[in-house]
Amino acid sequence: MSISTAFHPSLSIDGAIPDVVVVSADGVHFYAHRHRLLAVSANGMGNLLPPPGAVNTIPPLLTLHAPHSADVVNVMLHTMYGLSCAHYLPTLETVEAAVDSLSLLYGVSVPPLAVPGMPLFQLIYSFAPFRPLDAYAIAAHHELHDLAVMISSHLLAYDLSQLPDAAAQKMGPVYLKRLFVLHQSRVAALRGILFKAPETHLPVAGCDQDNQQMLVRAWALAVAQLVWDVLPSVSTSALKALLEPIGATITCPLCVASLQRRVTEVLYEWSAVKVSISPTVCRPRTHR
Repeated sequence: MSISTAFHPSLSIDGAIPDVVVVSADGVHFYAHRHRLLAVSANGMGNLLPPPGAVNTIPPLLTLHAPHSADVVNVMLHTMYGLSCAHYLPTLETVEAAVDSLSLLYGVSVPPLAVPGMPLFQLIYSFAPFRPLDAYAIAAHHELHDLAVMISSHLLAYDLSQLPDAAAQKMGPVYLKRLFVLHQSRVAALRGILFKAPETHLPVAGCDQDNQQMLVRAWALAVAQLVWDVLPSVSTSALKALLEPIGATITCPLCVASLQRRVTEVLYEWSAVKVSISPTVCRPRTHR
């Protein structure tokens, strides 16, 4: 008989020993505590657990057979207990199957178990750097708002025109729209920042107003090329590398100084533009 190393027969929680054993589809036994499972399940673990009033009718060790693999059951129980299972290195597919089962089958409200600081929050967010779209879709599907906000910043470089239909359906219209709004608002903000040219200075010997228009025209040309293909993920270092060469042919030190000030302003303003979806949730209006 295979027994879970985390949920074993001698596991003591709240001063109690296990009174439930969950057997996975592949035969692994997980020893758990009925009061812990009932505390987070609104339907008695899919009506598999008797209600508290039926204490006298249940055996000392109740056996539940779960139609899930041991990997999925392991994530489910760790989540219900508020424990981290990251050291088991579950796949994102396993995590998603566990979260879906908790929500759909076992009456568990997932959002309270996935707030910042909770193990489930950290587990799903750990996939953001290399699977941001899938992680965002899971967070959006289960309305894990704080998690979706943090993951969305990893999607700035994603081409939303290539978004698969399955991912769009999973995240739903609200979070899909917010992702599009994030991309569009960042592009619009960058264009607005760049369209302001460097300031001109008072005419001096060797640099009159006509000469200064060379810098303005060079800026306008560079900006026009940049904003045509600009991505919402463009970094400040990339912007600096694209804008500083504008002054390569400028000989007036005052014009060069004006260009450097404008580049510095652009980088500062761009770094202040938000990089994630809105941290506030717009609730639907109720009609009386």
